[in-house]
Amino acid sequence: MKENKVRKVIIMALAGALIGSLLFIFGVSVEGSLWPMIINYMIALMLYMASFLAVFNNNKQDSQALYKYVMIVDIGLILLITIVLISKLI
Repeated sequence: MKENKVRKVIIMALAGALIGSLLFIFGVSVEGSLWPMIINYMIALMLYMASFLAVFNNNKQDSQALYKYVMIVDIGLILLITIVLISKLI
């Protein structure tokens, strides 16, 4: 039962990160206006934060190395999309 909960949390967290990444990639690929990229950045950032918080809360209840790895991946993705947004704005 415990393994199913861990699996469900990890799959949902990675699915949120994937959807956020795809939305941000779509926003970056739209030429001509910065608004789609900024809006998709905010949506992706919210998805990454929700993914991070879900894993963080489960890590407090049941500490596992996989949770820490997914949190590090989320932080890396947040840094990556922020750097891309800043480079596109400058």
